[in-house]
Amino acid sequence: MESPDILSRMPSKRPAWIAIACVLWGGVLLALLLRAGLHPHRLSSLTTYLAGGARWSASQPLYTNWRGFIYPPVIAWVFSLLDHMPLAAAAVLWRFLTAGTFLFGLWALLRSGVFHRIPAGYRGIVFLAVLPLSIGNLDNAQANPLIAGLMMLAVAALQWQAWSLCALAIALATTFKIYPLALGLLFCVLRPRELSWRIALMLLGLGLLPFALQDSHYIAGQYHAWFQSRLADDRFHYPMKDAPLDLWYLLVRLGNLPISERAYTAAQVIAGCGLAAFVYHQVRRGAALRDILADLFLLVSVWMLLLGPATENQTYVVLAPAACLFGVRTLNGSYPVFIRVLALSAFTLLLAAVARNSLLPALKSPLYMAVQPVGALVLLAAVLGDLQQRPVTAPASPQ
Repeated sequence: MESPDILSRMPSKRPAWIAIACVLWGGVLLALLLRAGLHPHRLSSLTTYLAGGARWSASQPLYTNWRGFIYPPVIAWVFSLLDHMPLAAAAVLWRFLTAGTFLFGLWALLRSGVFHRIPAGYRGIVFLAVLPLSIGNLDNAQANPLIAGLMMLAVAALQWQAWSLCALAIALATTFKIYPLALGLLFCVLRPRELSWRIALMLLGLGLLPFALQDSHYIAGQYHAWFQSRLADDRFHYPMKDAPLDLWYLLVRLGNLPISERAYTAAQVIAGCGLAAFVYHQVRRGAALRDILADLFLLVSVWMLLLGPATENQTYVVLAPAACLFGVRTLNGSYPVFIRVLALSAFTLLLAAVARNSLLPALKSPLYMAVQPVGALVLLAAVLGDLQQRPVTAPASPQ
């Protein structure tokens, strides 16, 4: 059953949404930057990042604590540049960079036409919706908004056929955390000739860059230590308070289901292969590139949080753009009521988790911590329901 367009019945004028979003985001960013500049010694993720940069400058071991600096050596070099700045300037600059990349990536994704079912006048609603889901990460100086922004920029660049920009965005995001590489590999299924070698070359260049900036023996030793620390990081056996908030958390930690680590790892790989099969099938049936990219962005975002290698409480900002984009998209057009309810429920659950973090940070019972992965599952159900509702087009000739 088709439902009326909710947005068309809203009393506000369309340009008002963008104006309101600009005012609110401008006020929030100004407050965050002022707070960072006035209180630069406040404990945040930047503290750990700058410590890694300081150890790089002093040629000291980077990986001494499993909860400390965990990024590859090239990221330590980046933060060594900030470490040479006054702390207040570094705190402001880093937050400006992460927020700017996040907002620019979202703007580029909307401008690219990938989510063309969202009218231009209502793009401001997306920015409004994503604000409460991302403000905590920005205030805490997390790298996750930067990664999310680079991923959105990569999707937009592929739609624009800006192959080098797309590859660079994927490589930069992957340098911080490994899971954006999944998006890059799926891009290679879509455009193998244009992107495969570019992404590989960008990753290789970023990986070799530290050897041109520091003593080669020191860099080789740090790479060895980094690989060893990542291999030893067994997240299956983390204490409950530090456990990744993913599907394993729901099924095994809370549900006590007898699932082995090997079986779960196989499920992660199979789900990733399923995404690749989905992309290939969509291309074969003649779906438009922008629609494939929109669905791929939504599904990959969910996969990264539910089945990715490292899902923490703050990582869910990566899912925020997908949840908001899909939610606003369901308000415009003929979407069944159950899909709209699921989309709104997913957003509400993610918002409830943010509220808990801000208002009740001591409330960390396992059930409350499960709100975020449950929200990801609900969003997955909404996206799959939307895919099932679409008419099937005739197959196109293979590209």
